[in-house]
Amino acid sequence: MSGPDGADAINRVSVEPYYLQLADRIRNQISTGAIAVDDRLPSEGELATTWNLSRATVREALRLLEEEGWVTRIARRGAFASMPPRRGWLLQGREGFFEDEVEGRQRRVTTQVLRAEQAPLPASAAEALQMPLGSHGYILERLRSLDGMVALFSVNYLPPQVGTLVARSDVPVGEGSLNRTLRQGGYAVAGASRTVEAVSAQGVATDRLQVPTGAPLLKIKSTSWDTNLVVFEHHEVWVRSDVVQVEIQVGAPALTQTTSPSPEIARIVSP
Repeated sequence: MSGPDGADAINRVSVEPYYLQLADRIRNQISTGAIAVDDRLPSEGELATTWNLSRATVREALRLLEEEGWVTRIARRGAFASMPPRRGWLLQGREGFFEDEVEGRQRRVTTQVLRAEQAPLPASAAEALQMPLGSHGYILERLRSLDGMVALFSVNYLPPQVGTLVARSDVPVGEGSLNRTLRQGGYAVAGASRTVEAVSAQGVATDRLQVPTGAPLLKIKSTSWDTNLVVFEHHEVWVRSDVVQVEIQVGAPALTQTTSPSPEIARIVSP
């Protein structure tokens, strides 16, 4: 396992928490074969020494990887590398919207950006972002396909200053991670409110998802805030339930010195 002096060294000046950086590096080493599946990982103490991190940080990284299926921990034996079963996409977890599935390259996920611009916000989005009605913000519309089949249509709403950050990234061309761009820009999710409901396709969703009016869809709405309780992102997603379904796994709260709540893990899986 590469140490802190290599290209994968922990970035000490990044706003991204150390445990997420360490999890990223271990996950990448497992997915690329640098760490073979079923190999025993170094102990928490050894990882802490290798990466010059606290054991609490290492423990949180391993807990996250275990939630995702990249690590299996066996009592009195240690942690072992594993490959998560991939029936579909990670909808929303610590790593963000589909990032885990895209990075793992277990399925062919493609993104088509339909709109990316500063524009007047719908009343519902302005309210969710705690902005005055009629405010302008950044609107990002994307269409996601799984293995060539249209699966979901999403619209993200961001305050102007956050939108400027995203506009300067590679997200608007469909190649970047919105969640990672936000984290690296100082907008890390400390908490979020999410709802999932069954709806009938109508309006723009029917055209985007290539379904007839009245077809069954799942609609997910989410509003995220930072550690100062400042809301910085709201999104709405329409999912074709004939292509994928939502599976939710609830993780236990982290036993670390962090004020961030442990978010739920929701996975879109093929039926």
